Amino acid sequence: MLRSFLAVLALTWAMATPMQAAEPWTDWQAPIHADSEMAGTVWDARAGATIDPAELIDRLAQARFVLIGEIHDNPDHHRLQGWIIARLAMAGASPAVVMEMISRDKAEALSAYLAQPEPTAAGLGPALNWGESGWPEWQFYQPIAEAAFAAGLPIGPGNPPSNLTRQTAEQGFDSLGKARKAELALDEPLSPALSDALMDELYEGHCQMLSREKLAPMAKVQRLRDAFMAEGMLTAERETALLIAGNGHVRADRGVPWYLRRRAPESDVAVVALVELDGERAAPRDYVETGPDGTPIADFFWLTPRAERPDPCEQMRQMMQQQSGGN
Repeated sequence: MLRSFLAVLALTWAMATPMQAAEPWTDWQAPIHADSEMAGTVWDARAGATIDPAELIDRLAQARFVLIGEIHDNPDHHRLQGWIIARLAMAGASPAVVMEMISRDKAEALSAYLAQPEPTAAGLGPALNWGESGWPEWQFYQPIAEAAFAAGLPIGPGNPPSNLTRQTAEQGFDSLGKARKAELALDEPLSPALSDALMDELYEGHCQMLSREKLAPMAKVQRLRDAFMAEGMLTAERETALLIAGNGHVRADRGVPWYLRRRAPESDVAVVALVELDGERAAPRDYVETGPDGTPIADFFWLTPRAERPDPCEQMRQMMQQQSGGN
């Protein structure tokens, strides 16, 4: 018992100073609205009030499952995720870290790298062949790995293997087999309202340039990924787990929490959505997104500056023109 106490004390002492110096809201990297008074605000959607980051950690430390959403190309979101992981460890939590960005195709390479005598956060990306993954460059995600490594937390894959993703897009959930489909909780359909809302999100996310018929396979893939990420949290090496994923996956109404509720209904789940400021909404409460029933899709909304990026709809328009031969 004394040895365990001293280990925790040593970890806390080692992490306290660097993490205090690394508070992301003192040195934003994303430039747009970085000088806004709302940048760094944490909004408790249930209480309808602002809370400070320390109170957020206290609340998250009580949950079995913590889900932290993100916008993938915003570096501050990954720095905040790393900060949360480090602070949870300092508070005595010891969750497994499940990452959407690591598919089960990479499970063997991940295990092999983590089994090395001295794996480093910097080396994890190359070990997973990150440069060819399609995700933003590894330096964006490295703060997450650094925090997990420093706290001795395991990292696990979230997304399904690519061949299963393709199979589901083409053949639907029945291709999984009856037992596997039920195990993943994919035998229960979303309610019509949630299903329609998912299709609406995909339609808007693809700039209204694809028909809903063409988007139907994407909706199946979205659900498959949510189900696999929930399973990754449920089967992680630790009793508690923390998920790093896009905001669309962590939303409480139809994302990963939907599957967690069906497979572990007694578990406490806490969702944090990292949201970019847009300069148009005047108060933190204006950034609260709700589901079809009016319930907030996250427990906490952490407001951050916006990253610079090209217009995604213009990029998609150009890509579609190239695919159609420029007509």
